[in-house]
Amino acid sequence: THSSVWGTPDAETDSKSAFDLCRFITAAETIMLPASVALCALAILLLPAGAASHRAASPSALGELSVVSHRPAASTWRRTQCGSPSGDADIPTRWASEVSADTTPLPAYPRPQMVRGRGGDRDKGDPSLWSNLNGLWEWEPAADAAPPFGRPLNGSILVPFPVESCLSGVAPASSATLVAQMWYRLVFDAAVADGAKTLLHFGAVDWQATVYLNGLLLRHDGRLGNHTGGYDGFGFDVTDRLKHAGNELLVHVLDPSDAGAQPNGKQRVSAVDRPGGDTYTPSSGIWQTVWMEAVPPSYISTLKIDQASTTNVKVTAFVEGGGATTPVRFEVVDRDGTTVAEAAGAAGSEVSIFVAPATAGGASGAD
Repeated sequence: THSSVWGTPDAETDSKSAFDLCRFITAAETIMLPASVALCALAILLLPAGAASHRAASPSALGELSVVSHRPAASTWRRTQCGSPSGDADIPTRWASEVSADTTPLPAYPRPQMVRGRGGDRDKGDPSLWSNLNGLWEWEPAADAAPPFGRPLNGSILVPFPVESCLSGVAPASSATLVAQMWYRLVFDAAVADGAKTLLHFGAVDWQATVYLNGLLLRHDGRLGNHTGGYDGFGFDVTDRLKHAGNELLVHVLDPSDAGAQPNGKQRVSAVDRPGGDTYTPSSGIWQTVWMEAVPPSYISTLKIDQASTTNVKVTAFVEGGGATTPVRFEVVDRDGTTVAEAAGAAGSEVSIFVAPATAGGASGAD
């Protein structure tokens, strides 16, 4: 099961220049190499010793996923006025004016640091392996935490814009109408390759989220369906709870903002009425991409990359479903797909990969 970890080119670097500036996402120090050997990718494979290179990995070995969402009509959404009841501080941008319920907001692949499948396009990912659930969802304020199973909700919201955002479509007109508890609902169909697992990811939900799928409370890190914390992502293995058609995803969110004891920065309910100063409007609910992906029974879940050196990359691959001794192979690949360094190790163990410095002629010193 192969994942690619892509670096981050400097936004101001011309890709046609003599030097490209590339770095690993967690790099503490930048690697500068001639463009012909700029190291922008780290391919990681969960394969037995002697297995083929990453270029031989097939999508069928990773699992495939197709999702069709049944959403509210686009006509149920409209941009709402923000910036105090009078709208004095409502300053829409050119990009905001391009947002529509007819298209997917934030369509980019949400985990550019680790892209599964062949190609490793960190902006798009492999479309056969993941599906973006952003877009129009059903939504309504919650009177309590009793799940409204099996019924449509009374309104709609454009995910992943937080409730108080103009683009959510449900921004409160005043501090008195701010919603602290809410329900989200999405109905979808899903087709997954035989033998593959399916993961459901939430990029971030502010503040406390409880997630149900098809009437069942989902588990996260050993806890039933509850994630607390507005700034970190979380997810679920939903393999055993998916149906081919009519899946009902319900999310209950509680965000008391500054009325609660949780960390909330400078979010203030009063800022809805009186924006400005050193406080700002709360950002409640789903505010990062919601997505699903198909993975094999044994897959890389997370990575730790230490690239404080310009010649040695230290990587730890954490694996789900494969056991503590699962063999992992690492390949550092240049922009042309040529492997310039490689190493092997076990899941959960740090592996050091030596990357020979580039020569003045643009070739690696590993001739």
